[in-house]
Amino acid sequence: MEPSPISAAPTDPSRLPRHLGPWNAALLLVTFTIGVGILQSPGVVAAKTGGIGLSYAAWIVGAAAAVCGALVMAELAVRTPRSGGTTVFLREAFGPRVAFMFGWTSMFLNPVSAAAITLVSTRNLGVILGLSETVRTALGLAWVGAITLLNIRSSRVVGRIVGGVGLLKISALGAVVVVCFSGGSGPVAASAPPEVVSPWIGFGLAVIATMFAYDGWDGLALVAGEVREPSRNLPRATLLGMSLILAVYLSMNAGFFHALSLAEMATTPALAATAVGRVIGENAARFVTAFVAFSAASTVFSSLMCNPRIVFALAEEGQFFRAAAWVHPRWRTPVVAIAIYGAMTMLYIASGSGFERLTRYMILGFLPFYGLVAVAAVIARRRSPVASDGFSMPAYPLPVVLMLGYVACGLASGFAGDLGASIGGLLVIGSGAVVYELVRRSQSASAGGPPIA
Repeated sequence: MEPSPISAAPTDPSRLPRHLGPWNAALLLVTFTIGVGILQSPGVVAAKTGGIGLSYAAWIVGAAAAVCGALVMAELAVRTPRSGGTTVFLREAFGPRVAFMFGWTSMFLNPVSAAAITLVSTRNLGVILGLSETVRTALGLAWVGAITLLNIRSSRVVGRIVGGVGLLKISALGAVVVVCFSGGSGPVAASAPPEVVSPWIGFGLAVIATMFAYDGWDGLALVAGEVREPSRNLPRATLLGMSLILAVYLSMNAGFFHALSLAEMATTPALAATAVGRVIGENAARFVTAFVAFSAASTVFSSLMCNPRIVFALAEEGQFFRAAAWVHPRWRTPVVAIAIYGAMTMLYIASGSGFERLTRYMILGFLPFYGLVAVAAVIARRRSPVASDGFSMPAYPLPVVLMLGYVACGLASGFAGDLGASIGGLLVIGSGAVVYELVRRSQSASAGGPPIA
């Protein structure tokens, strides 16, 4: 590891080509965010809240927090339009230690998410095609490997694929909603609503469940260095993408509540297949299962495009192996950073399903950093007011306040409802601090001087 950063051109801080326009960037945000969460989380939300009204409230609270987070990210990305997102923002506000801790956490937990999403896809295909576990694992490895190679070869091509996938996802989910509402006046039979022990804790855990579905609102900031005219297109793409996501999510909940009772919502593991099967026949469940497989698999495209930029940004500043900052001279992609992320994802897939318990640490592991990003926006404004031609988040400081409240409530509910996952997330963060200190001392010793900050 080398402590000195790589210099960038003064007119454009990005070393990667800017190939994303506002529409493709918005669809990238859609594809990065909409995976399988909207097909699973509505049931969890219904079980935790015990009521239709509170379920909608949880989704709206989660949406408000996600939009606020996306607006904060958009302003910071316009100020520093480089790939890496949160890593870059935290370094600017708090220095390299905090940036490394976030990058370390991301390196271990983001591939977990990609691997888990891939396994959801292969399992659903296994149900349709009768595939063995060995074949499903091999299929998942081949899928991630192929997407990794494609991302290495051309980010521009992947960006176009992701845009098309986003449109297909919106269309397919819209079709599910239409089918749900075409089935009559409501669920066939009402059942007793799920019992809720603590309404406050239950609502908090429900909001955390929506966080899993909304997770991805920071995805566009990760590729800010690849968006054309970032001062104009980043805010537009953020607002357009988040509006599409919110419309899809609320429509899906409305469709599920129309086709299923609250008790069914809380206990049915396959909401979309059950709701569609009730309306047009059980054979339709196979098509829904196929869509779940497609939705999960397609999310890996955007994950392997966006998340490697975190490692790339760390390496650019000398906080990771310098090779990870290498950009292929002809393909113009961060080859090593993409390969690292793809290899870690494949390693998790090959290890079997036991790693999936780590997914519980993800949201609670990233929440503290989201709070720091909100503070980073305040620090950035104090250092340099927003230019007249730059993007300014609406109703400042309300988005920052709401984002901090979201983080505080999420952490409180997480510790109250899942202490093990909360502690696990903090341990991952803490391990990053330890590694940073060891590397810092090692670099100082090799340089023959006192430890550097």
